[in-house]
Amino acid sequence: MNSSWDNITLTWYSTDSDFEVKPILSFWLFLIFDVGAIICTIFVLYHLLSERQARNALHNHIPIILLFLASAIEWIDIPFHLQYFHTGIVYPSTPILCLIWWFIDWGFYYTIAVLLVFASFERHILIFHSHLVATRRKRLIFHYIPILIILLLMCTFYVVAIFAPICESTFAYDEDLCGVHACYGTIPFFVTVEEFVFGAASICLIAIFSLTLLVRVIQQKHRVHGAIQWKKQRKLAIQMISLSLLYMTFSLPFTIIYLVRLYGQSDWGGEVLPLFFFLSYFTILLLPYVCLSNLPDLWKKLQICPARQQRVGVIVPHA
Repeated sequence: MNSSWDNITLTWYSTDSDFEVKPILSFWLFLIFDVGAIICTIFVLYHLLSERQARNALHNHIPIILLFLASAIEWIDIPFHLQYFHTGIVYPSTPILCLIWWFIDWGFYYTIAVLLVFASFERHILIFHSHLVATRRKRLIFHYIPILIILLLMCTFYVVAIFAPICESTFAYDEDLCGVHACYGTIPFFVTVEEFVFGAASICLIAIFSLTLLVRVIQQKHRVHGAIQWKKQRKLAIQMISLSLLYMTFSLPFTIIYLVRLYGQSDWGGEVLPLFFFLSYFTILLLPYVCLSNLPDLWKKLQICPARQQRVGVIVPHA
């Protein structure tokens, strides 16, 4: 099995690709979807955080974290792209901007992926083994601590990979994302962890956990006699499966091409890679809409003109 470690940062994009999204089109698509995503994210977060029942529900905790991570990409990462698409240069052209950009773009993106792995696994616990989170101590062990560990590990990995002096990065201020990747992309250990553990393995585990969740919920339908319990299980399953499908739809093609280029043909998929790289951002831009669709009670708040209630009065006859 051949490896193309040294060519990773050099063969990421094919500048003469017929499938490369033009800067002007990228600018307007990112701008339109980002503005909508920001508004939707604020609206959903306000609902989830302002209402005690929604805020305390265990199944909402990871979506809340995902929305906070997505909002950082919406407010910081995407505007950097917009500025580059508009001017053709990265501004301000400083190393610290590129480092922060890489940290948010790559670090937050893969943190979302790893959190989705845990969420898809935890959903089995919340639906079928709720006794494991029935007490405060059990919730701490099986819910809060794993989430905290994931966040700390992901943050540590990307702080070391991007900010620690393990290698010397080259900053291309005339290229989008300062050249797309930091120098850790040439170090086998970091690339293996990122692409296999955070990338390929996450997609596989999300697919497995989500598919088995769907099968178990369907089987449970025939065993559960109460309609209320079935509806609750269905709601929790749909929420997780929809988030999983969103991530896999936009991340799977990009991950497959990158792995083949890394361990097989270094120029394979070069024509379509820029397109799939661009589309991978829609995992973030569509995330708040998926979260919104899984909160049916929110639709009542979106009604601008609620139905008027008829008033019944007492008619008093004139003397």
